[in-house]
Amino acid sequence: MSYLNRDERREVILQAAMRVALEEGFTAMTVRRIAAEAHVATGQLHHHFASAGELKSQAFVRLIRTLLDAELVSENASFRERLHAMLGSEDGGFEPYIKLWREAQVVASKDPEIKSAYLLTMRMWHEETANIIAQGQKAGEFSSIPDAADVAWRLIALVCGLDGMYILGIEEMADPAFDRHLDRMITLELFI
Repeated sequence: MSYLNRDERREVILQAAMRVALEEGFTAMTVRRIAAEAHVATGQLHHHFASAGELKSQAFVRLIRTLLDAELVSENASFRERLHAMLGSEDGGFEPYIKLWREAQVVASKDPEIKSAYLLTMRMWHEETANIIAQGQKAGEFSSIPDAADVAWRLIALVCGLDGMYILGIEEMADPAFDRHLDRMITLELFI
């Protein structure tokens, strides 16, 4: 293996943590498991990160940033389509990210570092959602509303609630119903 400088080695470890998180979840993100995935000694993790919690949190935030930055619709998609994709992508390839985000919500109640990371990712999601709404208003696609940030929070709350019911297996919340409810709320918030 070639020599890696400090930043490169840190990135190798962070990438390994991200792979473990996506493939196996937070519970598998032990120092030993991540070190094995990165092909480094466990001491290297402690050398590059203040704690295992810091490493988990940074890996989680980076993964969610990747999810939020994904191009889910074409460049010339309507703002409604962009908003829908941001709030409820139908791309099954993102399911590992969604599963991790759900797990983070549960882990956050016991782990302050994950809670902090989870709150940060919620704010990132909110910012992206509010930006799409503001751009849609500026382009004249959405009606004028006093506060795009408030609408973004309401839409996110709806999505989180619908997702919770979906996870519980409530049949009435299967994918078509999720899309129907989200579309209805987007219409009520931004077109009426």
